[in-house]
Amino acid sequence: MFKKLIDGELSLKDTFWKFGVLGLFTVHLVVKILGTMLFHKLRGLTIYAYFATRRYGLETSTVILTILYFSALCFLLFYAVSMVIGTWRSSAEYNRSLWFRHLARVFMILMVFFVLKHDLNL
Repeated sequence: MFKKLIDGELSLKDTFWKFGVLGLFTVHLVVKILGTMLFHKLRGLTIYAYFATRRYGLETSTVILTILYFSALCFLLFYAVSMVIGTWRSSAEYNRSLWFRHLARVFMILMVFFVLKHDLNL
């Protein structure tokens, strides 16, 4: 399924709405939930400051939550790049409307930009 998505073999409607909009929103939501949970565990410190000052008193739940948060961020980056590639290739095969072809590309790039800007604090 993922190979078909990346290769642009799925319809533009499925690629853009199901995997692009809904999938990107879901992954973004998971990153935000994990980030909020981690923020409350760190009690106002940055991740670097927390781990630098607590060498011997690390909580296991905070370490696990940090690993989950960074894993979710890496997955978000991978998923976002995959969605841009998949939408681009799927829209190249779309023959009904030239407008929809280009709008799907532009909106996917904008969605990925704003999600990454919001989650990575760029």
